[in-house]
Amino acid sequence: MPARAFFFVTVDEVGPQGFLVRKTYTAVNAPFLQGMNLGPLEMIRDVAPERYGLWARNPESLASISSHVLGTDKVTSYVSTSGNFPEGSLRFEGKSIYIDIAAAKRAGARIVTPEEIGQDIDAYLKDKSSKVKREGEYLKKKALGTDNEFLVKPNPVVPPEGIFTRQGLAIAMGFEKWARVVQVWCIVLTGYDLAIATEESSRIRSIRPLEKAVLTNIAGWEGSMAGRWAGAVLGARIGAATGSIVGIETGPGTLITGAIGGIIGGAIGFFAESWVMEKAGM
Repeated sequence: MPARAFFFVTVDEVGPQGFLVRKTYTAVNAPFLQGMNLGPLEMIRDVAPERYGLWARNPESLASISSHVLGTDKVTSYVSTSGNFPEGSLRFEGKSIYIDIAAAKRAGARIVTPEEIGQDIDAYLKDKSSKVKREGEYLKKKALGTDNEFLVKPNPVVPPEGIFTRQGLAIAMGFEKWARVVQVWCIVLTGYDLAIATEESSRIRSIRPLEKAVLTNIAGWEGSMAGRWAGAVLGARIGAATGSIVGIETGPGTLITGAIGGIIGGAIGFFAESWVMEKAGM
């Protein structure tokens, strides 16, 4: 395909397996963070995973699950999160970030469940003194009860596209419906035709080549339904506006994204919303 085939919104469903919540520091000068003796890069990553991805404080650490959860080692290859969506653990304050579980797994991360945490702590405490056992059981109860703690072990990082702030998650979830409709039409239209038409539309700064390719493909694929084109035109006008909004948020260019918004809106106007939603699996 030509190199300038513009794609404009994600076609991945956001959070199909749910989200984990992590409370992060809001600044690198937080006293507790400073006390960990991390380097500048590690501290920035800890504060802003939505920009730099989710990293463990020490990806090379061999510390166990129980030593991380019980706090005997605070710089490990694990990252603490909570399964309490959307508020996270009520014992901790700070900025909430949301980790897409499916995106983390695609990036090779290991997700450690509360059940696994409990089993590891039990094995660790088995031969310890009564005092250590009491303290360990108390922390275990907090971790598995109030916190509903899950651990993430990045490999070596969960990329930023799988990490959301509260505002970013709201935006992503808001555009998910349109993204899934786009996915359907990327299947219907051949990648080659769409790329060539997009290239020409970009060159002459007009949506007409892309519009022509789309209408030709739709007409040839579904048959002649000329009586519905009035609805398609109205839908395209609405869709183009929506596409332009997506373009502002994601940055690939209003011209092409607006045209694709028109494709989506035109499809809904042409085939009716129920047909498009059925094709999108909604």
